[in-house]
Amino acid sequence: MATTETPWSGNQAAKLYLQSGQFSATLKTSLYVGGVDVWANDLEWDGTDTVWIGMQNPKLHKQSGKFSATLKTSLSISAIDNAPLGISSDGTNTPWCGDGGQKLYLQSGQFSATLKTSLDVSGVDARPDSVSYDGTNTPWCGGSADKLYLQSGQFSATLKTSLDVSGVDNNITGISTDDINSRLGIASAFTPTAVIF
Repeated sequence: MATTETPWSGNQAAKLYLQSGQFSATLKTSLYVGGVDVWANDLEWDGTDTVWIGMQNPKLHKQSGKFSATLKTSLSISAIDNAPLGISSDGTNTPWCGDGGQKLYLQSGQFSATLKTSLDVSGVDARPDSVSYDGTNTPWCGGSADKLYLQSGQFSATLKTSLDVSGVDNNITGISTDDINSRLGIASAFTPTAVIF
């Protein structure tokens, strides 16, 4: 499944946006979500729907498609973290992160009230701003140290690597991976090969 579009979110206009390609100047569509939450902090496409996170009323949201006005479900997470900033999806579970608890979280399904696991990353970076999943490890970024991080699995205490990007930008707020097949557990295309004896 090739990546052909770039979904993104913005707080000023409280909208989800869909940009053509990676990247063109063509804005394909946008959806106002201010009636749901005016702080649309992060979003991810799960292959079918769009999961996004709002901070005004701390919730995880699932929007139908890319994007319809149908809000399929939402889950309040204010009791877990009152400053959620990043969300992703692996097609089964929902990793997200928040500044309130300075943790990475893994929510069961899309979305159940079951919090499967969490990992305190305050000793690494006190401001986890975004999280993703590449099918094997968990990339995330932090605003305190202005670094990109790669955490082993979903989630182990092992920090595999980090990269200081403060010389490029000192206010990093998002991270993702373009390997949607691995993130969603989709097997790569099989190419038959003729064997001649």
